[in-house]
Order: sequence, then C-alpha cells, then structure tokens
Amino acid sequence: MKTTTVRINDDMIGRIDGLANTLSRSRSWVINQAIERFIDYEEWFVQEVRDGVKEMDQGKIATDDDVIAEFDKWGVDAS
Repeated sequence: MKTTTVRINDDMIGRIDGLANTLSRSRSWVINQAIERFIDYEEWFVQEVRDGVKEMDQGKIATDDDVIAEFDKWGVDAS
C-alpha cells in the first residue's frame, strides 16, 4: 500500500471523522472506501457509455415506436 497526500477541507474531514467514529473505523478506511466506490462507479459508467456508443455505431438504436411499444407492454403511456 502506498501513501499519498490529499487536501480535504475541514468540513469534509469533520464528516469523514464523524462517519469513521460511528462505524468504529479509521479515517483512512472511510476515505479508501469512498475512493473505491467512486472509482468502481466511474469505471462502470465509462464502460456503459463506450458500449452505448458502440451500439449506436452499429445502428442498434431504438426508434420512438420501439420505445412506445415496450412501454405499452407494461401498460405505461409513453407518449
């Protein structure tokens, strides 16, 4: 594990410390959890966008009628 330095404003440190205290965890643990969840989400999001762009490039795009038909299956008025 490597050490790094990050500047965090006092209000955020207070929130982190409060959560760490509530969870009986260290400040470092809370920060690492937050970073891991953020990176996991951002990596997922970027991949979803790439996949969507690839599908668009392949012409795999739903028309308005396709979307309305799918909503109709569930009894939802999409118009």
